[in-house]
Amino acid sequence: MKNKLFFFALFLTLTGLYAQEEKKVDRSDFYLLKGDFIVEGKLGFSNDKDELRGVKTSSYTINPKIGYLISDDFVIGLDLTYKSSKNETEGADTVELVSIEAGPFIRSYFLDLGERFKVYGELGGGYYKDDGEDVAQGTGTGFQVGLDMGINYFVKDNIAISFVLSDIARYQSLTYEEEKLLGETTREEYTNSNLTADLNVFSNFFQSVTFGVMFKF
Repeated sequence: MKNKLFFFALFLTLTGLYAQEEKKVDRSDFYLLKGDFIVEGKLGFSNDKDELRGVKTSSYTINPKIGYLISDDFVIGLDLTYKSSKNETEGADTVELVSIEAGPFIRSYFLDLGERFKVYGELGGGYYKDDGEDVAQGTGTGFQVGLDMGINYFVKDNIAISFVLSDIARYQSLTYEEEKLLGETTREEYTNSNLTADLNVFSNFFQSVTFGVMFKF
């Protein structure tokens, strides 16, 4: 609840700043035009402890991007995502998972909410590596394709805050080199494919959104 109130207060503050400066700015300052470059970075983390069950979960994500506008409001670029998570349970082995994704993305800005809010859809994917120290899986490599949606709020003509709804839809195919059960290899190779779609990210906005910063050149 505290997190929701914080993000709601942040949204109201940004909206207030927009209202105060609305008459002072030139709308063209906040366009994303052909020939512009964007550099965007997101950093996420979480830390949760369930004392009743004796479970502690922590994770963090680093996601830098660089893009170029090949036409007004249309971006192509490169994306790198690094995720690390750890699950510690009393009386059991610690489970760690590291995943890396690298590949191209395309982004289309399709809606302006006032002068400073720009709504976009993004399709990206590419190489994916999943390194799980779980009792039931080893290292997997393959590819994935995902659909995200986001909003950029321009605090200045070249600096924007990013609000991103990730994993609206995602397809993933991984081939694991080995499967381990109680420390012994039981299978040398197998493929795991899955398709997910989650429209609940829209109803649980403040629980699903991640934040970042974008620079326009």
